[in-house]
Amino acid sequence: MSGRGGLPSLNALRAFEVAGRLMNFSRAAAELGVTQGAISRQVKLLEGQLGIDLFHRSATGVSLTAEGAKFLPVLTECFRRMAEAAAALRDDPWRLSIGAPPSFGMRWVMPRLPRFQAEHPKIDARLTITTDDISELSGFDVAVHYGATPPPGLFALKLTGERLIPVAAPRLLNGDPPLRVPQDLAHHRLIDTAPDRRYWRLWLQVVGLDRMTGDTAQVIAILDMALRIAEQGMGVAIGDVALIADDIALGRLVAPFPVEVPSGLSYWLVARPEARERPKLRAFFRFMEKEARAAAALKLTPPAKQ
Repeated sequence: MSGRGGLPSLNALRAFEVAGRLMNFSRAAAELGVTQGAISRQVKLLEGQLGIDLFHRSATGVSLTAEGAKFLPVLTECFRRMAEAAAALRDDPWRLSIGAPPSFGMRWVMPRLPRFQAEHPKIDARLTITTDDISELSGFDVAVHYGATPPPGLFALKLTGERLIPVAAPRLLNGDPPLRVPQDLAHHRLIDTAPDRRYWRLWLQVVGLDRMTGDTAQVIAILDMALRIAEQGMGVAIGDVALIADDIALGRLVAPFPVEVPSGLSYWLVARPEARERPKLRAFFRFMEKEARAAAALKLTPPAKQ
């Protein structure tokens, strides 16, 4: 056995880990950029150094021996931790990369970043708006996940639970037809951001208007566009209170009916458990926890009677 302290060849260990994980020497060769023969030689070298067989070999392929099956997960974890340690060394300790879905990123995260930067001037917080699945945190220190629960294996902070409420232009309250009670919705165009119109269906069901299924609602997938159409008096939109509160506070929109319906989904701030104690992440989680509490305490002002 070669190497300091009896450690086998690192190249041989890596060849076995990839071959065992993929259960295929050809695919292992492709991943490591070497030939299949090189993988076979490295695995043979490791077996010789350890004095045991790690694979059963047959005409149809390879399979792990009992010893190989015990050794493989240990190696996989070691290589993962080495990769993370190397990434941490390359990582700028004060650059914070944040990934978020479009509407929540633009309407909830971005307005809060100036306050975070003011409190933590050493941290360079950079927000990326993306429609990609960011539950794996690929390329991000921290990300916002939208779902019923956070992704497994990640540290998570619940920022806000989605609460649906209709909003419209203030002039619709006394328009022709008026918009004063939920039943008046039957005379207005409904706007939903979900392709299956599930937001309107859920809200109408909860308020007892099951006969209005919401199936005729116009679908505008981008929340900002849906709200701008509603602001122009061209329909009644529905969306998350947390994302619409500023429009209501500024008087651009009103919430004619004070019934907030939970969708069952939430926005979660997530990070890898082993990384969350880094100073930049610890600071960001503390700040966002404070912001989440403040946002939850805000109450919508009912529209003034005209």
